[in-house]
Amino acid sequence: MRVLILHQAEPKMTEWAKNLQGALQNQKCQVNLIDTNNSGAAPISTAPYDLVVVMSTFRGWWRPIIPIAVDELLKRCTRLEGRRSAAIVANRFNAGRALRFLMHLMEAQGMMVEDFATVRTAAEIPRLAERLARLGRRD
Repeated sequence: MRVLILHQAEPKMTEWAKNLQGALQNQKCQVNLIDTNNSGAAPISTAPYDLVVVMSTFRGWWRPIIPIAVDELLKRCTRLEGRRSAAIVANRFNAGRALRFLMHLMEAQGMMVEDFATVRTAAEIPRLAERLARLGRRD
């Protein structure tokens, strides 16, 4: 199974994305990482991937805001229509609303969000990787 992880270029998200990459590789998956600092305006093809994971933080207390760079990265991706995906946000106050907004952005691009999670620490990543590996293998 091939997995693409799109993540925000922020130290905590970069660390978690690398942890998720290692945990998914332990589950016999091929994983590529792309962050929001990925230079250029060239389209990113998601055709060879079975699963696309989007990881982000958010800001704001009452109305969580996902960074614009994450939305722009999603808009650069091609062939997202009908693609299996998972949404992950950092767990803090109002993370549920931020997660719903991230899923809305993903579904606006045509992705089918089949799993979602809020993560508080890096220790939760291996269990999440097992879930995502099962999701990608499911037909």
